[in-house]
Amino acid sequence: MNVDYKEIKDYFYKNRYWDNATRKYAEMFEKVSQIIDENDILCFYPKYLFVDEQILQLYFILKNNKFIKVWINEEKRIVMQFLNMNKIKNVIYECPLGDYGDYRLTLLFEEKAEEITFNSKEDTNERWKYKFNEAICNMAKCFATI
Repeated sequence: MNVDYKEIKDYFYKNRYWDNATRKYAEMFEKVSQIIDENDILCFYPKYLFVDEQILQLYFILKNNKFIKVWINEEKRIVMQFLNMNKIKNVIYECPLGDYGDYRLTLLFEEKAEEITFNSKEDTNERWKYKFNEAICNMAKCFATI
């Protein structure tokens, strides 16, 4: 079972009165929904989902070849960064030899030598790790077909 945008969005919306973190993430998903049409999402990845001491980051690959990063900055503002897929100069996919282990996907960008790494072991808790393995595999498939 994959990491589903609607499932995660609905989780935060339904639990928005639970605590401050859940409330701010529910608002972040609401703002994203104003900009991004769910039908345009090819791949979705919520980095640091259920990881204490980390701020949730949302990543999207859209049908129009846009790569989008969404996060909440230090000023408590929601930031959406839109990049063209052609700005990604290198994609490195790593998976275990057998059935068990963590999956990694590293993106290297042309500008600013920025690097983004998705890691199924570090980006969520143990309970969700298997879904993140699949999400990273699906993202690799998206990059392989572009």
